[in-house]
Amino acid sequence: MAVVNGKHIPRKRFGQHFLINEHIADRIVESASIEPDDTVLEIGPGKGILTERLIGLARTVIAVEIDRDLSALLRSRFGRDERFRLIESDILTLDPDELFRDVSSRIKVVSNIPYNISAPIIEFLIRNRAHIAEAVIMVQKEVAERFLADPGSKKYGLTTLNLALCARGRKIMEVKPGAFKPEPKVMSTVISLVLTEQYHYPLVSETVFRTLTGIAFRQRRKMLRNTLIPFFVSNGITKQQALDILLSAGIDPKSRPESVDVSDFVKICNAFATQHSGSTAAESRQ
Repeated sequence: MAVVNGKHIPRKRFGQHFLINEHIADRIVESASIEPDDTVLEIGPGKGILTERLIGLARTVIAVEIDRDLSALLRSRFGRDERFRLIESDILTLDPDELFRDVSSRIKVVSNIPYNISAPIIEFLIRNRAHIAEAVIMVQKEVAERFLADPGSKKYGLTTLNLALCARGRKIMEVKPGAFKPEPKVMSTVISLVLTEQYHYPLVSETVFRTLTGIAFRQRRKMLRNTLIPFFVSNGITKQQALDILLSAGIDPKSRPESVDVSDFVKICNAFATQHSGSTAAESRQ
């Protein structure tokens, strides 16, 4: 049972660690700079410590909660407020176009993200940047470090790159386990992500970008000449042409992926996409 003697028992499968520190809650909401006309999406509102603050500032708060017992609690607390809209569902299964159907401008996300869905939530933000302007979210410290990592860091990886295409991130503060109930075994970090509808870089193909970076980082200890060049060759490009793609992007073929900036990965991907389309066209004429 999730409710015992009238008290909600956190469900481990939902990654529930409820924020109980009022000061931290104030700082999170303040960091989002909510305006009276803003629509705010809160993912996993829990018992409503952020919700009650957001309702006082925003035009509309859309709260998406998967736990039916917490949904009942939220409905009893805020259900009579016309600024509050509760959706009892898994955020990852919702259609964003339907979710934001009545919203005329891009929204803000303010949430204490359940630990077990941090990575999928970032993908949700990236995919739906046409709807989402900014996110102030709390995640595990280690996860936040991956999101905000610089080239050369061991934390630098695929999520870092995918975010860097369309977002600018910053750390707001770290939060100790004692700010939650039950206490997690790890530190947490609040971060801000400002998203743009268009990429920061002139990317020819997102599919190519994700494919090439995925190949590179699946074997992140290997030099790019040992991961990307074989892939290029397998796609109809000569070994010299493949080498030239790296060199034309200013990349030392002996480099490892964590040392390559997102803008340079974009150069590699664009050069490959152009070269590959040319090779394919030539083959089709033969």
